[in-house]
Amino acid sequence: MKRMILWFVILLSSGTVGLLIYLGLFAKLEVQTGTEGGYLLGGFYHQGPYEEIGPTFIRTAQAADSLGFPTDTLIGVYFSDPENVPADSLESYVGAVMASGDLSYVGNIDPGHLSLLPIYEGAALFVDFPRKNDLSLIIGSIRVYPFLTEEAKKRGFEVGQVYEVYSESTIRYVFQAYSEAQDSLGGIWEE
Repeated sequence: MKRMILWFVILLSSGTVGLLIYLGLFAKLEVQTGTEGGYLLGGFYHQGPYEEIGPTFIRTAQAADSLGFPTDTLIGVYFSDPENVPADSLESYVGAVMASGDLSYVGNIDPGHLSLLPIYEGAALFVDFPRKNDLSLIIGSIRVYPFLTEEAKKRGFEVGQVYEVYSESTIRYVFQAYSEAQDSLGGIWEE
């Protein structure tokens, strides 16, 4: 009987460690630098705990799909610092990419009832993390944000925007500097 229990514990432990490896808990994190942004997003704003943003992702994907916009890449933009803002006051946004690169033609896009949010191109630090399922979203956030925050401090990088780009197999965590022509308070071009 003791031997059976021991084998059960060994198998359970091995399975748990295997799952955590699969989800990326032990994946090596590598900070990349480059230019990110250049997106026009169509989606919805969310106020409240970031952990409760899931329904906004679903709502955005359904609305964008019904308007004929691709939903294979969604972007979550996080405006508030959870260390300084109460959870019920955190502000965020989820959007589908309606245009990227050259945004000069965006006047021709009908967003329907989606709220538009541009993310202009700018210098960025980012980490790609494997996206296996919803558990990897949690593990990614727990691992990447402290790591990326520390790297930004080490490099003297001034973070303007924080967002996550969700594709089918990857989550890209992005710390982006504001472009010079962009208002750092509202994240909108100064007219």
